[in-house]
Amino acid sequence: MELLELNTASVLSGLAAVLLTAFIRLHWPFRYQYIGSLFRRKPEWLMRWLEVSYRKNRARSVALLDKSTHEIMSGNYEQAEQCIAKGLALCKESPTPFHQVMVHYLFYNLSTVYFYQGKYKDALEVAFRVFERDNGLLNALGVMICAYARMGDVQGAVELYQLLPQKRARIELRLFCLAEIAAAKGDYTKAIHYLRRLNGHHYFLSMHLRHEEIEKRISEWTKASSHIG
Repeated sequence: MELLELNTASVLSGLAAVLLTAFIRLHWPFRYQYIGSLFRRKPEWLMRWLEVSYRKNRARSVALLDKSTHEIMSGNYEQAEQCIAKGLALCKESPTPFHQVMVHYLFYNLSTVYFYQGKYKDALEVAFRVFERDNGLLNALGVMICAYARMGDVQGAVELYQLLPQKRARIELRLFCLAEIAAAKGDYTKAIHYLRRLNGHHYFLSMHLRHEEIEKRISEWTKASSHIG
């Protein structure tokens, strides 16, 4: 009977085992994302691992999340939206704690899809819901800032930008938001300057930003600047 008696050591050991198991179960599905993040300077490697995740986890929601991220980074926004819809349906069918977390990331991806498609109001609404539930997801706040700027609400964009914690927010995210705000103010030279500073940074880790999207804005704002001049 003495063996069955609980003591501090056994309780702590049991608690540690439970926490370790929960940690592994929560993070293991994201192992390919973690591996991909090791190649921060090479987006093509990250995309390769996202594709591996889709092949290995095809029947799981994390596979659809990673596939949607891959499609966004490839510029295939309609395909990304389809993956997100499938992932959300899967989470709805099985509302486990893991899927409740997964829903936030799927909706964040949806907000970026809407933003790059030019559906700024939809992007703002979705990103707001995501950030409201998880204010640690700063990329969702970035979507909101840029969407406000694109809709011409400079004050709203600036006020939200001030919520970005300077030490925690990635420099790439801050530069991209500043570029969108500057363009909304009509200061296209400064906007282009901010985008140029993104070179050499891991911008694809912020709002799944693509090189093509950067060049698209530089071209757009260069033309706008010439008309003003």
